[in-house]
Amino acid sequence: MAPVGEVFTFIALTTSSTWGKPMWGTWWVWDARLTSELVLLFIYIGVIALYNAFDDRRLAGRAMAIMVLVGVVNLPIIHFSVEWWNTLNQGSTKMQKTIDPAMRLPLRLMS
Repeated sequence: MAPVGEVFTFIALTTSSTWGKPMWGTWWVWDARLTSELVLLFIYIGVIALYNAFDDRRLAGRAMAIMVLVGVVNLPIIHFSVEWWNTLNQGSTKMQKTIDPAMRLPLRLMS
């Protein structure tokens, strides 16, 4: 699954950069969310490289599992970065509280 995650993280970074150019006037800003997503991309690349660095698949799996556990720490950082730091990205919209009550259940089911 690491290659799939790597591809989708790369797509997220690429599309955010193309959106950021007209909004911020630059392709890249060291924003909290963008930077934590870049760290996630590097973690994916590291996991894949670590798995391919060992000939013994069992040892490679163990080493990769440790790297994945280190990478899991980054997930809440990405999620809460808009609330923890005041950056160029818009803050959390608290969608569950501000949308029409008739739309809350469908959005919760689809999330």
